[in-house]
Amino acid sequence: MTRALLAGLVIAQCALGSEPGQHHTNVFARGPYVQLATHHSIFVVWRTEAKITPGVRFGASPDHLDREVRDDDIITRVGATNKAVKLPPGQFRLHSAPEGTYQYEAHITGLQSDTQYYYGVYDGDTRLTGRDPSFHFRTHPIPGTDRPMRFWVVGDSGTGRETQSIVHWSMTHWTKKEKRPLDFYLHVGDMAYSRGRDVEFQTRFFEMYEPTLRNVVCWPAMGNHEGATSKGTNGIGPYYDAYVLPTRAEAGGLASGMEAFYSFDYGRAHFICLDSHDLDRKPTGMMAQWLKADLEEARADWLIAYFHHPPYTKGSHDSDREKQLIEMRTHIMPILESGGIDVVLTGHSHIYERSMLMDGAYATPTVAENVILDDGDGDPTGHGPYRKSAGIHPNEGAIQVVAGHGGTTLRRKGTMPVMRRIIVEHGSVLIDIAGDTLTGTMIDKYGERRDLFSLVKRGTVTPTRLANPWQPEPWSPPKREKDAGAEPPEDFFVVIEKHSQWHYMAGEHPGTNWMKPEYDVSGWKVAEAGFGIGDNDDRTVLSNMRSNYATVYIRRNFEIEQADTIAEIGLMISYDDGFIAYLNGKEVVRVGVGIGSGRNARNIKAHDAGGTYSYFPLKDYEKYLKDGVNVLAIEGHNQSLESSDFTLDPYLLLED
Repeated sequence: MTRALLAGLVIAQCALGSEPGQHHTNVFARGPYVQLATHHSIFVVWRTEAKITPGVRFGASPDHLDREVRDDDIITRVGATNKAVKLPPGQFRLHSAPEGTYQYEAHITGLQSDTQYYYGVYDGDTRLTGRDPSFHFRTHPIPGTDRPMRFWVVGDSGTGRETQSIVHWSMTHWTKKEKRPLDFYLHVGDMAYSRGRDVEFQTRFFEMYEPTLRNVVCWPAMGNHEGATSKGTNGIGPYYDAYVLPTRAEAGGLASGMEAFYSFDYGRAHFICLDSHDLDRKPTGMMAQWLKADLEEARADWLIAYFHHPPYTKGSHDSDREKQLIEMRTHIMPILESGGIDVVLTGHSHIYERSMLMDGAYATPTVAENVILDDGDGDPTGHGPYRKSAGIHPNEGAIQVVAGHGGTTLRRKGTMPVMRRIIVEHGSVLIDIAGDTLTGTMIDKYGERRDLFSLVKRGTVTPTRLANPWQPEPWSPPKREKDAGAEPPEDFFVVIEKHSQWHYMAGEHPGTNWMKPEYDVSGWKVAEAGFGIGDNDDRTVLSNMRSNYATVYIRRNFEIEQADTIAEIGLMISYDDGFIAYLNGKEVVRVGVGIGSGRNARNIKAHDAGGTYSYFPLKDYEKYLKDGVNVLAIEGHNQSLESSDFTLDPYLLLED
């Protein structure tokens, strides 16, 4: 089957929705989904647009639901935006769900381990879900049980767009073809662009993955986009409303006391989720101290960690330049590796990257020399699997997987030398563990296998550090025309809105310090961008510009909460003819201006705005951007006094 034909089939399938027997969509505001499974319990969660008498019945078949959960075993949360209104006893407030929304979390206990049950959601005696066998769940095996498992890994998916649906469909098609369903699902963050709002969770996560979520537990890690609305420090926000996560070691591991980071067991594997976004990443921090203790308590054959910010990447993010990524590498990776970690799963960087077997790469910039223990491809059909000793042993190597290719725009900045596979294509990862063998498969959005790697833990293996390991070929982005804009990030925040109010000066020249934060602009005019003449699309028309002046100066303040978490900040601008931009007084973009600045600018290159915007990342922004108030200043230049048109129309984006 050709890729084009397969893509068309996928689109058609996505348009048709899920399997027959869907629940009553006129009743549910959010379809039933399962959470926090253990070997003896699970949660079923759903939302309605009005209050009901909630209940869940479950049993051995869709038509034989002989057990029931009601009343005290169901937690009720309510969308009530008026904080002054007190809720009845036993009800809790949803962070920002629509007014009148009810969320029910039914805790089902007393279950048999590793057993499939079917369930139905009820309003009193009225069954709200159809007699569809897809409304089922399976409990975990008892921790320590040697049982094969399969789980899905996806990240940076939450766009709500066609590609996200295709990636999901390709995974489900693969598992059906192999007749091997998922046991659970790890999402490594950015599941609800762009700010992790309640409505974005609904449309870009729950509606997208509904057929899977109704019977497969998703164990999530919070990304920076969820972190725009939810806070790991207090466990409040739409992210924490969406999930039921262990705080008291309900699913194994060590109690963390908070949902931001946690662990759970499945068979002979121990899984650790960390919050790499907004918690202290230092070794002395609460999360790192818990991590050390959790690893010391772990009694498993396999250790797998997952979180959002990758310690190693050169995709849309650069782990040698960004604070969160550097700190996860320098502070958290030594703890994980000394604890015997086998696989680290991350997202954030919009690419697929998979490392060789490695250990001890904590330096910045990252190098491959003496940190690679096996530089083969890890493919059981190629160079063969990577190998470690049976059991858990410190510093015998781990595989890093960056799976930030689940739906959003892909990008690559360079080559991370520890990687064995670098693939700029949408997809997701399936991981199978059976006995002493772990196998990972990257499936692209066309349903094709693009990477296969395996790790075998058997006998005793003595690690050897390679002084000159194999490394991928260097790569750099294609060169662009000097004045051409770059591709803007897809998952951005708008810092300065289009057509915002700016201070401006036209017809005269300010002093040389006009772009600096301390400069007094009280004598400047204030107006709406864009500024210009001659195009019939300017918000602020400079009617006296022609023959009188060729330079316009504008400034605007903006605020940043955490400057050191910004991955990129850039100017989106429509311009005619050239401009120079300054961040807190420092030049960060120069386009179409040959030499000099202000009244001394020379060699202005003609450029027609044409009603379009171009994107220019701010050079060396990390040196100048600060927490709190910042200043963006731009001087726009016309090629000549007699030019009949001029445009200066900017707004500001950032990616974190």
